[in-house]
Amino acid sequence: MWPAFPHALATSAFVVVVACLAVRFALPVVLRTLVEPVRETISLVAAVLVLPEFWISRTRRRDGGTPSPFAYAYGDGIARLACVGDRSVVLVLRSLARAAVAVHPIVVGLLAIVWQVVTAV
Repeated sequence: MWPAFPHALATSAFVVVVACLAVRFALPVVLRTLVEPVRETISLVAAVLVLPEFWISRTRRRDGGTPSPFAYAYGDGIARLACVGDRSVVLVLRSLARAAVAVHPIVVGLLAIVWQVVTAV
């Protein structure tokens, strides 16, 4: 056990340094970069969910009728859900990015060491 101690100490120090750098610098950039792709994904999902209602309404109009009131309620509901999802994603990802910068390096180091001990057992 003792001959492996310097190697384990060097490995632990390396993991702690990498974890501190990743949490302090890389994680906030990644979280801020994810905001726009996730917002676009939410918009795409909302558009796909409204598409069947659009087809049904278009067919009813083409046949001389009017869309049912449910179609309008469904479209409004999807739009509101998309709006809430968009705001939530922006709030959560930006808050997590600010929180990652605020985490003290000692906490990150302790968590990295605990992770190494738990995975080594």
